[in-house]
Amino acid sequence: MTNNSIKVLVLGFIALLLTYFNKAYSILIMLVLILIYVVNAYQLEKHYQRMGRFMQRERDNELKEVEIENKYHEKILSQLIRSMNLPMLFVDKEGKIAFTNQSFRKGFEIPHLKGRYYKDIFVGEMLDLVEQCYVFERPLSTVVKIQSRYYQVESSPVFSDHEKLIFDGTIVLFTDVSKMKEIEDMQKQFLSDVSHELKTPMSAIIGSVEILKRDGMESPEIFNEFMDILLKESYRMQNIINDILELSRLDQTKVSLDYQELDVKAVVKESMDLFEPLAKEKHLSLIYHNQIKEPLILDYSTIKMILSNFISNAIKYSNEGIITIKTKKADDTFILSVQDEGIGIPKNKLNYIYDRFYQVDKSRSSKISTGLGLSIVKKIVELNQGTIDVESSAGIGSTFTVKLPINPKVSHNDDII
Repeated sequence: MTNNSIKVLVLGFIALLLTYFNKAYSILIMLVLILIYVVNAYQLEKHYQRMGRFMQRERDNELKEVEIENKYHEKILSQLIRSMNLPMLFVDKEGKIAFTNQSFRKGFEIPHLKGRYYKDIFVGEMLDLVEQCYVFERPLSTVVKIQSRYYQVESSPVFSDHEKLIFDGTIVLFTDVSKMKEIEDMQKQFLSDVSHELKTPMSAIIGSVEILKRDGMESPEIFNEFMDILLKESYRMQNIINDILELSRLDQTKVSLDYQELDVKAVVKESMDLFEPLAKEKHLSLIYHNQIKEPLILDYSTIKMILSNFISNAIKYSNEGIITIKTKKADDTFILSVQDEGIGIPKNKLNYIYDRFYQVDKSRSSKISTGLGLSIVKKIVELNQGTIDVESSAGIGSTFTVKLPINPKVSHNDDII
């Protein structure tokens, strides 16, 4: 209740009292009272009009702010959709393409789409996919192959009235999962290769044990022959397992590399002394040319692993001749190369030599090689921020060259991510 209303009630009560005690002035008093009521009603009407205009202005301002905010959000959303890396399209209820973003047009190389029927544009897997999303008017999630690439496709129907489910069209979003698919296929292939590689020595071990159990004790010749097979195949299994464990370690998020001052000449001599007996068995000569005088900051295990694999491969794939090891420094780069005069690598196989379990000549390496050596070398060279190259000709020989940065920009004993 307002103050004016209270005043009018008080005056009305006083007027009634005066009329009761003095009826001669009753008409005058009533007229005054009516006038007061009229003035008060007029003031109340003005007050409510002012309040109404104020509230209307407030409401208009709020609506205007909401409208501006919505337009702002629409611009942001539109810009995000247009610039997002995921290809996207919208098919309206009539089957026409109402919208595509730049990623879709660029990724699928279809520049002019808006306003055209999807059936007139798409073919093959793309047509089947869009048709499923559009016709069934329901969410869809699947992986499809389009133009030699794999996409995770998510579609969502759009309804203008969710209660009556009035269909307005379908949004289709594409995520390129080709890399994930490639990794998945590599993992499957790796497991298959591991199983295959382990199956051969395991079969030889089981067969040898069965023969020894049956005939070995009666014949020293048979016993010695199959014990040699057991030992050789056991070593082979051990090498495979060790190489797999090494690859697994190198595939971890963090790998520890211990950078320290190394006498490169001494490290190379260690590896040469290790392989010298095996080289002599095949009438091979190991020669070393060194141009480095001072110690270099490198990871010892990396250099040893590279030398071990390169020299071992050179011996495996050579019958005679010279294996030349060279080390030198160029600016802030350490360069190591191993050259052989062996069977070489055909040019059509050079792209595969770093694949896991790949062997150029299985007849030479089936008993002594896991086919993982170069995969391990490539991985650890990349972890050292270096590069690996090969030059080879079939029947002439091969030269493997590794370049590693000296004293890379990481702290001593830091993890390489």
